[in-house]
Amino acid sequence: MTAPQSQCHEDVAAAAAAEPASPDFSPTAASPTQDDTAAFSASPTNSRSPRRRMAGDCASRSARRCESAVTRQIRAHTQLLRGRPLMSPLTMRLGAVAATAALGCTAFAATGTAAAPLGAAATHAGPGQPNIVFVLADDLGWADLSTGLTNKGSGNTYNETPTVDRLAAEGVAFDNAYGGPNCVPTRAALLTGLYAPRPTNNLFLVGDLDRGGDGTLLDGAPQGLPDGDDALPGEAYTVGEALRDAGYATGYVGKFHVTRTADQITADFGFEENLGGSNSGHASQYHAIDGTFNNSIGPALDKFAADYTQKYVDENIKPYSRGAGDASLDALVGTDKHVTDAVADATIDFIDRHTDEPFFTWVSNYAVHTPIGVKQPRADLLAKYQAKPAVPGHPADASYSALLEGLDQGLARIVHHLETTPDPRNPGHPLADNTIVVFTSDNGGTANADNGWLSGYKGELREGGLRVPAIVWSRNERLVGGGVVDPTPIHAVDYLPTFASLAGAKLPKGLRPDGVDLSGIWRNESAELGTRHLFWHLPGYLIAGARDQRPETAIRSGPWKLSYRYETQDWELYNLDSDIGETTNLAAAYPDVTKRLGSRLIRWLDDVDAPLATLREGKAPITVTFRGTAYSNGKITHYDEPTRLTFQPGDEVPALLPTAVTDR
Repeated sequence: MTAPQSQCHEDVAAAAAAEPASPDFSPTAASPTQDDTAAFSASPTNSRSPRRRMAGDCASRSARRCESAVTRQIRAHTQLLRGRPLMSPLTMRLGAVAATAALGCTAFAATGTAAAPLGAAATHAGPGQPNIVFVLADDLGWADLSTGLTNKGSGNTYNETPTVDRLAAEGVAFDNAYGGPNCVPTRAALLTGLYAPRPTNNLFLVGDLDRGGDGTLLDGAPQGLPDGDDALPGEAYTVGEALRDAGYATGYVGKFHVTRTADQITADFGFEENLGGSNSGHASQYHAIDGTFNNSIGPALDKFAADYTQKYVDENIKPYSRGAGDASLDALVGTDKHVTDAVADATIDFIDRHTDEPFFTWVSNYAVHTPIGVKQPRADLLAKYQAKPAVPGHPADASYSALLEGLDQGLARIVHHLETTPDPRNPGHPLADNTIVVFTSDNGGTANADNGWLSGYKGELREGGLRVPAIVWSRNERLVGGGVVDPTPIHAVDYLPTFASLAGAKLPKGLRPDGVDLSGIWRNESAELGTRHLFWHLPGYLIAGARDQRPETAIRSGPWKLSYRYETQDWELYNLDSDIGETTNLAAAYPDVTKRLGSRLIRWLDDVDAPLATLREGKAPITVTFRGTAYSNGKITHYDEPTRLTFQPGDEVPALLPTAVTDR
């Protein structure tokens, strides 16, 4: 594939500044003398630079206001499915991917043996606080979905995800959405609205930060709780608490992971019900055995683990199945329940018990996390993909694709239930008229996944490890506008402030989420957020298979992404509008951008009190001759003259922004 080219570029000439020089970085056998060595410490600098609008942003926003003829046809078709007349054009930038959306919508409509949705789509304000259904996939690749709306046209046409495709075509699809590099930092960010290095999170990677062996230059920083457990502390304030205190019924279904014990999900994290959540990071197997799921899945989900019956298959699988004959589906009767179906069962059960009050349900799927293999998908879906010919340019893993379509079918059941269940708080309307459905994933895809044009995988700070699909949908256009592809860069930290705003929740005094309220963008009321700065920090190692993640910090601002690599003291700058695959380092070509974003990155490290990796015991001390700005040990230090610095084993190895990048 050829990556798309953007028409929106930042006016880099407007950001002139004196540029840093790279240090002379060399290991030494012994420490320098006191006379020529500066102690690496100073009072921290906490100044903040004001945000500014990205020059050229108007071009991008203007493009979003354009609507092609084919897009209008897609929207007309979509809205006929939803039972309402075609609206006036909305902010859109679908372009060539509109045809993909059309296929997705048509395919979803063709599945319908289920009852038709109740009533026409709503345009009224609704009865007050909207219901929120937050659906999270696990390890989904950026280009795994068959829609092209969330991935700049690189959808996977081997996979079939008609429900997600429909929601993307009818709602708001974000094609610059981000999580963390793996599930632990992302789930913590989703729950708290805070970045990974914040002391109340302090979560960067599953397990520990030394997943690179004993030969690495640095030691990963400590993370998690004092004993190293990769879990949130019980005192962390979460979105569950915010919405519970605002009067919502709060339920958690499926994988939780970032807790020490399952009991904390209800005792500490604000969810009144926990259906399946535990401290496990994945299901050891996807099927129940004799009506019980394995111990990596919380026992409350066993209520929904009974073997498939004919009634269940007829009502809950056949209406949403595509391409599998009745014989294949009937053969499921008497076999073990798949956990993805149980997650949908539990979600619908929770909704049905709380229709008379606003509800928030977090639906955390185990799919498509490992294990991936022929024993893991539902048998009918596995057989379908084993018989399906490969599509050139896309992975063709029958087990993986079958797990993904199973997730899509579960989502179809949830959405259909919302569209056909009367809302007692909103007489004459279904629940869907006052419900927002959000679909996203926790991190980028693994080697089994399709990451499209992106470089890297889950566990890395490359785009392939960070980008996720993100879709927001409602039948009520006062909650979510229809037919929009939004290029705004968004992050997992944004969901807590957004959900709190929608719920009218009051956050504790002094709590300042790192994210922003996106509800205006969801309604197509906010034209832009200005130039945002998004951040990632991983002070350790994940070296395994194709992954080679070493200590690194990254910032995204407008089209630019700047990364700092602590082992080599290198800065890498990429223009994601023209080089989404991160192939050409522009740090030397654009020193002003490197300086500006590097300064912002170092201020952020200081603001969040980020821990850094340390020089490994047994390694020779490192000496640098440096002039510029540095961050280490929770402090910013400015060196106005070339200064010789030495770092001993056990010392944090700093972030160094030299005075002149072009001198490297």
